[in-house]
Amino acid sequence: MKYLAAGMMFAAALPALADGKATIATTDTQNAMQMVIHWTDDSMRMDFPAQQQGYMLMRDGKGYMVTEQAGQTIVMDMAMLKGMADAMGEANEVNANQAKSVDNLEATGEKETIAGIEGDVYRIQWTDHGGTNHDDEIVLSDKPLGREMLQAFQSYVQIVMDEPDPIGTALLERDLGMLKFGDKFRIVEMADASPDATMFELPENAMTMQDMLQQQMGGSNVPQ
Repeated sequence: MKYLAAGMMFAAALPALADGKATIATTDTQNAMQMVIHWTDDSMRMDFPAQQQGYMLMRDGKGYMVTEQAGQTIVMDMAMLKGMADAMGEANEVNANQAKSVDNLEATGEKETIAGIEGDVYRIQWTDHGGTNHDDEIVLSDKPLGREMLQAFQSYVQIVMDEPDPIGTALLERDLGMLKFGDKFRIVEMADASPDATMFELPENAMTMQDMLQQQMGGSNVPQ
């Protein structure tokens, strides 16, 4: 679930996307990592270079995590994973630090260049689901590619989490994309590039979450 949490601040239902590729550096309280994102139309793929055996995928209105264990490729339905987390009470722990509301968003008048793109520095004040107030500096841009990348994030997380995030909503209502969010998120590079369509195909002969549960339950039927 830690990969999902990296994108949970961006969530809203959005239209089809143009093509693009971005490398993003993210940091949370415990981990620093890079994501490589490809998007086209209504599909998106997130790869994690440090984790060679897995990636996340959005296609056909659904979200998936594709991973490998003991040489076996496994495709996990993210909506099903969320349902399991909800049932086990883990969702509240993951959601506690995510935004519940945006209290203020205003430009500082300063500029900062991120990945070769000049952006405007904003101050954002927001409240998380745990009731904690936050005050962060973010860098935003009205360049189309930046908005498309944010839309790709949001479309994926909307499918997985089934609810919009107020930060992403506030930015897109202003036709802005995000280049940097404090020390949590920063674009390393971004380009208008058309990915190979095969990148968005689900792997053949993969084990599903239902298959895994059936094995654990001794082959008894598991609801689909």
